[in-house]
Amino acid sequence: MKLTLVAASIALTLVFAPLAFAQDCVVRPRLVSVTGTAEVNVAPDEVALSLGIDSQDKDLSAAKAQHDRRMKELLADAQAAGVDQKDIQTSTLEMRPQYSGGKVPKFLYYEVSQTIQLTLKDLSKYEALVTKLVVADVTRINSVDFRVAETRKFRDEARQKAVQAAKEKATAMAAELGQTIGKPWEIAEDIPDVFSTQYMANSVSNRQRLAQEESTVAPGQVTISATVHVSFQLD
Repeated sequence: MKLTLVAASIALTLVFAPLAFAQDCVVRPRLVSVTGTAEVNVAPDEVALSLGIDSQDKDLSAAKAQHDRRMKELLADAQAAGVDQKDIQTSTLEMRPQYSGGKVPKFLYYEVSQTIQLTLKDLSKYEALVTKLVVADVTRINSVDFRVAETRKFRDEARQKAVQAAKEKATAMAAELGQTIGKPWEIAEDIPDVFSTQYMANSVSNRQRLAQEESTVAPGQVTISATVHVSFQLD
């Protein structure tokens, strides 16, 4: 049995040794490796808002009733502005007592809190909706995120431009050395990034300014970028 195992081991060694030798002797092709980047700037066509409602009262039932009323008003305002029901999401309702600081904490009131995420797809109604919400219902505006709905289309466009940029760069580099590029040997893409214009309106002063100014909307543009790494063979 031992002789059989030894013979099998020798046979496997003889089989794999030429393969390993062949891999070591593979001639690496002459390559030019470059990185191509591109950006596409797009006007946003929707806005996602994260809103919060905090209601306080020393009586828990009164705090909950106040919260329910304000929530209903908020949802009604959002739907009146054209926000679809499927684009509204509410967080878990939280109810907790609040106490003062110090060595002997004293009960202050009960607080009922909830966060609402909604997406408005008609930006012409954004300013009127936000102004109405901060005046009537909302305690907190956690974030305002202007973004593009069909991101995939613009990512594809940015990637295509990045590949073209890589090819042009490789061609120019090779030409400086009296060479020309051939077929691509390897190509890889970085994870694309999407940068969106955000406006944080969490403070009382910002809420008051939103309600007083005639125009506060400056969505800017969404920047969608792509980066690719390409290696071309040199002819």
